[in-house]
Amino acid sequence: MVALACVALVLAQVGIINAGGRERSKRELCLANLRMLTAAWKAYADDNAGKLVNGGQSPSSNPAPTEPYWCTSFNTPADPGYDWDWNAAFGAPVLNFEQRVEKLKKGALYKYCQDVIVFRCPEADKDMHRTYVMPTPMNAAWTMAGGLLGVPGYPINKVAKNTGQIARPNERIVFLEEKILTPDAFEFPIDFPSDPLCDALSIVHGNGINFGFADGHAEYHQWECQSTITWASGGNPPPGPDTCFQTKDQAWLRNAIWGE
Repeated sequence: MVALACVALVLAQVGIINAGGRERSKRELCLANLRMLTAAWKAYADDNAGKLVNGGQSPSSNPAPTEPYWCTSFNTPADPGYDWDWNAAFGAPVLNFEQRVEKLKKGALYKYCQDVIVFRCPEADKDMHRTYVMPTPMNAAWTMAGGLLGVPGYPINKVAKNTGQIARPNERIVFLEEKILTPDAFEFPIDFPSDPLCDALSIVHGNGINFGFADGHAEYHQWECQSTITWASGGNPPPGPDTCFQTKDQAWLRNAIWGE
C-alpha cells in the first residue's frame, strides 16, 4: 500500500508544481516527500513487530546493528564508494548520480517507496540523489573517535529501538533536510556546544528546513535566531552563551530530536 501511494505521490507532483509559486511548490513537494518517507518508516516498523529500521548510514554502529540500514551510503568491497560528499577525504571511489541512486535502492525503505524522486528535495543540487537524513535517537547510534555515544550529549539510553520507546511521536523528528550530505546520521547533542562533532544545521526553504515526524506528519520550521541562520548558511556555530539560540532554536531541536 505504501509503495502504491508513493507512485501516486510522484504522479501528483506535476499538479503541485502548477498550483502555485515555484518556491512554495518546491517546499510543498519536499513536505510530501517527507510524509511518504515517514509512512515507509512506519510501514517497516509495522512489518517488524515495532522494530525501527537502522537510522544510520554506515557499518560503525554502537552497539552492532540488528536491523538493516534505511539507506546504504557506505563503502564496502562488494559495494564500493560512499553516497555522500566526503569521498576524497576517505579515499573511496567518487560515485556519479546513477551509482548513488543504485546504493539508495539497496536500503531497507526503498521497497516501501520505489521511486528515488521521493528521497530528494526539489531544491537539491542536480547531483544530489537524496537530501534527507535521520537523527541519532532513531536507532542510529554510532561510533567515532573511540565511541561518540560514550560522551556527554549523546546518551545511548535515549536511542529508540522500537516505536514504543518514542514518547510524543507528534514532536519527534524522524527525517530532516541536509544541504550537504554528511556521513551517517544527523548528530546534534543534547548539551551543545559540548561536542564539536555535531552536524551543522541547514537552510533550504527561506530561513528554515522541512521535518518529518514520527506520527507521520511533516512541517516546515523556520530558524528564529540570526546566529542560527548564519550557522546554517555556512558560518560558524552560535558562540556561547547565545541566549536566543539556547532558548529558541536549540531548545526546539533538543525536544524534537531527543524528546527533552
